[in-house]
Amino acid sequence: MTKSAPDYYHRTMEKEKPKILVRDVQTKQVLFECPITDSERAWQFAAEMEEMGLDIEVITPTLSETLSTSLGLSKEQLQEYKDSMDEEMESHDGSCCFKDEKDKIIH
Repeated sequence: MTKSAPDYYHRTMEKEKPKILVRDVQTKQVLFECPITDSERAWQFAAEMEEMGLDIEVITPTLSETLSTSLGLSKEQLQEYKDSMDEEMESHDGSCCFKDEKDKIIH
């Protein structure tokens, strides 16, 4: 499962390149992390952990998050952008982005 975690940028974007995190679903413990350029390693590690029976999640930065960071947006500016994206999607009744709250696309 690929998703964005609420604490993702606090953990990975402070003066660093975007990273992919592999973490345990129950404990939220990060089991593996790597730069987005090594995504194959993250997916291989995730597959190995699933074979051992762990319930894991792979957390990757979105395209807009990666672009915003590379353009030098601060954490506050990035959060403001993400909030504006959420407001825009929610302002469209019957949005194509999500039908139920659980299906919401996180930017």
